Amino acid sequence: MEIKHFSDVDITGKGLSIGIGKFDGVHLGHKKIIEEVVKKAKSKRLVPSIFTFKHFPVEFYITSWEEKLSIFENSGIEFCVWCDYEEISFWQPFEFIEYLKCINVQTIVIGDGFKFGAHRSGKIDDLKREFDVFVINSVKIDGDFVNSTKIRELLKEGDFQKVNKFLGRNFSFKGKVITGNSRGKNLGFPTANLSFLNNIKIKEGVYSCWVKFLDNFYKGALSIGNCPTFGSEEIKVEVHILNFDKIIYGEILEIYPVFRIRDQKKFENIGELKEAIKKDIKIIEENLTYPF
Repeated sequence: MEIKHFSDVDITGKGLSIGIGKFDGVHLGHKKIIEEVVKKAKSKRLVPSIFTFKHFPVEFYITSWEEKLSIFENSGIEFCVWCDYEEISFWQPFEFIEYLKCINVQTIVIGDGFKFGAHRSGKIDDLKREFDVFVINSVKIDGDFVNSTKIRELLKEGDFQKVNKFLGRNFSFKGKVITGNSRGKNLGFPTANLSFLNNIKIKEGVYSCWVKFLDNFYKGALSIGNCPTFGSEEIKVEVHILNFDKIIYGEILEIYPVFRIRDQKKFENIGELKEAIKKDIKIIEENLTYPF
C-alpha cells in the first residue's frame, strides 16, 4: 500500500475510489465503507483508496496508526492519503472538494453521518454535486449504533466482549515491560509491569487475557488498578503470564483482554490476596479458550 501525506499527492493518472474518515478503531461500520471502496474500485477500474487522519482531537485512540494502516492494506486498500486534523480543519467545504478533484477522486464512500470542512459545515449533498457518492448506513448491534465514541465508552467500562463485537475482531493493546516493585514475584505470581504505548483508558479491575510475545500466545491475568491492599495510589497495568518464566524487561507485549473477572479489592491481609489470585488463575485456566 502506498502511503502519502496529503501535501505530497500528485494528480493521479488513474482515478481514485476513496473512503473518507478518521477510521479510529476500524470497526464494523468502517469495514463496510472499506469493502464498498474496494468493490467500486474493481467495477470502475479505479484505485481503492482512503483519506484519513493520523492525529486528531480525541480522548484516546482505539487503534494505533500502524494497526490502522495494516488493516487498510489487508482489506485491499492500495493508496492511503493522510493528514493531521489541524492541517485542514480550517478549510471551507469547497476547498476540500477542490482538493479531492485535484487528486482525481472519482468515487467517494462515506458513512451516513459524514460532515466535513470548518465547523462541519459541508454536507453529503455538496459532495454529490461533484462526485459519485455512496453512503453506507450505520451498523447497529444489540440496540446500539457502532461508532468509535461508543467503543471508547465500552473500553472504559471494561466490556471487551461487546468491544470485540463492535470491532469485528479481537481488541488488543501494546505495552512495554518496565521495572516494577516485585510485589507479584514475592507473592508467588510474578507480573510484567506495562507502560501503555498509547494513552488508552480501561476500567480498573482484573481480566482474563491472551498475551502475545514473539508470535506466541500465552494465557494471562491482567490487572489494572492501584493495588489497594498495599495502599498504593499509582495506577498500574500488570499481567501475570501463566506457565511463563522468561525475563522480558524492555520487550513489547500485545495484550488481548477477553473478559472481566472482578473489581480491584482491598484485602485484609496478604493471605487473602494470594487466595483471590489463585481463584482468578483457576477461572482463566478453565474458561479461556483458544482461538479467542
